[in-house]
Amino acid sequence: MFKYLIVSLLFCLTVLNGSILNQKIENIIGQQEYKTHNRLINLILKDENKFLVNDKIRYYNLFKELQQNGLLNLHLDRPKDITIEFKSLNKSIKAYKILNDTMQALGYRYFFTKSMDLRDNNELLWKIVFKAEYMLDPVVLLKELQCNNCKVIEVVNKSNNHWYYEIDFNNSKLSNTIKIEKNEKVKFNKPLRAFFLEVDDAKRLQVISRNLNNWFPHIIFFDKDLKVLNIIKKDRVYKGLKTKVPQSTKYIKITDMYNLINIKRGLSIIVR
Repeated sequence: MFKYLIVSLLFCLTVLNGSILNQKIENIIGQQEYKTHNRLINLILKDENKFLVNDKIRYYNLFKELQQNGLLNLHLDRPKDITIEFKSLNKSIKAYKILNDTMQALGYRYFFTKSMDLRDNNELLWKIVFKAEYMLDPVVLLKELQCNNCKVIEVVNKSNNHWYYEIDFNNSKLSNTIKIEKNEKVKFNKPLRAFFLEVDDAKRLQVISRNLNNWFPHIIFFDKDLKVLNIIKKDRVYKGLKTKVPQSTKYIKITDMYNLINIKRGLSIIVR
C-alpha cells in the first residue's frame, strides 16, 4: 500500500511539472503554435529536469531549447511599439542600473520609459517602450542577466509585442565595473564613458589627471546596493585629487563635471 502511494505521488508530481511547463510554453509561443507543434513540445519536455528545479522554471534553458527547435518566433509582421515590463524583487537602484546597462549592451539605445515605480519595499517596476520589427530576444537577454548573477523568476508573454520579466537581484553584481585592488595604480586612457570602479575596504582615493587635461572632478561613492554615500563636485580644473573613501563604499564613479573630452588623455587612479 505504501509503495503504491509513493508511485502515485511521483506520478502526480510528474504530471504537475509537465503541466507547469506545458502551460508556460503555450503562453510563450501562443495557443495555435502550441497545438500545431504539440508532439515536438512533448519530445522537448521528455527531460523535465533540464527545465525545472524545485518546481521553478529554468527560463534560459527553456527559451534556448524553444529557439533551437524553431518554436520561438520573434518576428513581427511590421514595426510596432514593443513594451517590456521589468519587476525587480529587491535592490531597486542596482536593478535599474543593471537593466539599463543590459538594454544598452544589447543595442537598445532608443527606448523610453513609459512608467517607473520605486516602492518602499525596494521593488522596482519599470516599463519601457521601443519600436522594432523584432521582439527582444529572451535568450540573449537572459544570458546577459546571468552575467550579472541575476535570477529570472517569471516571464510572461502578455501579447506578441508585450512581455513581462520578474527578476531577483539579491545576489546580483555589476559586470561592467573595473576592479581595483588596494595600493594598485591603474592608468586609464581616453574614456568612452565614466570610469566605474569596484573596490573592497578602501580608505583613500587618489586620482591623477594627465598633462593637457582640464579635469573638473565629479566623483560619486556608492555602497553595494548602489545607494549614494557621497558626491564630490569641483567647479575648477584639478591636476589631481586625494580624498577619503566613505565607509561601506563598494563602487566609485569618476568622470568630469561637464564633458569627458576634458579627460581625453586619461586618468591614473590609486586606492589605499
